Amino acid sequence: MVDGVLLDWEGVLVDTGAWRRDSLLRALADEGVHFDPAAYDESCRGHSVHGAAAAAVGLAVSDPTLIDLVALRAQRDFAAHIAQGFSLTPGAARLLALAQLRAPIAVVTAAGRDETDAVLRLADLHDSCAAVVTADDVPGEAPSREQYDKALAHLSRRRPVRADHLIALTATLPSIRAARAAGVRTVAFGVPAHIALEADASLASLEGISMDELATLAGISVERHA
Repeated sequence: MVDGVLLDWEGVLVDTGAWRRDSLLRALADEGVHFDPAAYDESCRGHSVHGAAAAAVGLAVSDPTLIDLVALRAQRDFAAHIAQGFSLTPGAARLLALAQLRAPIAVVTAAGRDETDAVLRLADLHDSCAAVVTADDVPGEAPSREQYDKALAHLSRRRPVRADHLIALTATLPSIRAARAAGVRTVAFGVPAHIALEADASLASLEGISMDELATLAGISVERHA
């Protein structure tokens, strides 16, 4: 039985990868920081905006103030993209509707609180989530094990929850590793093969997927009723 679904809205509900990359690259250029875009995926993808800025700036110089300025510029640029509107990933709304009938849903994301609340509100999904844990809700860098532990603690207030009966649906390597560190089963969505290997399972599309299929992929037994 699945005790809950923990998903990252970035990359799962909304494809934000290009927006995040372009926002950071523009912010770096505006601050006069040289950064090779080819290094973005390995160094920055999947991290919080501050973590991505620190990784990019750190390759050139250690300067906390510069990192903060780059992160702020990138965050503002990204917020402007969100404000212009977006489309949900095909199949995402249906999967959320099905999941709510079987288990609570929590959002666990490296995105900030303001942008997460804005996206969930615009997509009319805020009430679908039993908990929302963002980069602003834990100390240190995100994504992290602490975020998944915090989500588990939130869900446990309603009923007993087992970490290895939770499914983390995510689209980045840092989130996969953070979830696995917390003992959560992971299903990678839309990632290259070398990243999918670090998850318990992977999906190329959310369309048509059922909760039983998602549980089976994650290695969680499905209860059969007579």
